[in-house]
Amino acid sequence: MDITNLDQLPTISAIYRVWHGDHVVYVGQAKNLKQRWKSHHILPKLIQRYQIDWWIDWVKVAPENLDRAEALAYRTFKPKLNQINPCHGVGDPTASLSGIHLIGRQSKI
Repeated sequence: MDITNLDQLPTISAIYRVWHGDHVVYVGQAKNLKQRWKSHHILPKLIQRYQIDWWIDWVKVAPENLDRAEALAYRTFKPKLNQINPCHGVGDPTASLSGIHLIGRQSKI
């Protein structure tokens, strides 16, 4: 992925996944996906490790469900670049998220 495409991200609240090959290497949440990636702290690490061989996909999530959805994504994919486990203090991340499915690629840049 050419990282200059990040300016094409939508301005939505979402859970995003960073993929390298067939593996999710990072998950996160954003109230504004485009704004989040303008200066994301993980960008230098992604470029150092993977150059441009990575991409982002996302699932639109209501802002009030972001914490639980991020915890679900973390538990599902176990991404190796996440330094903080978002599951602590969330309880059951699947509660009230029956309509959100984090398996499969939704949107790819």
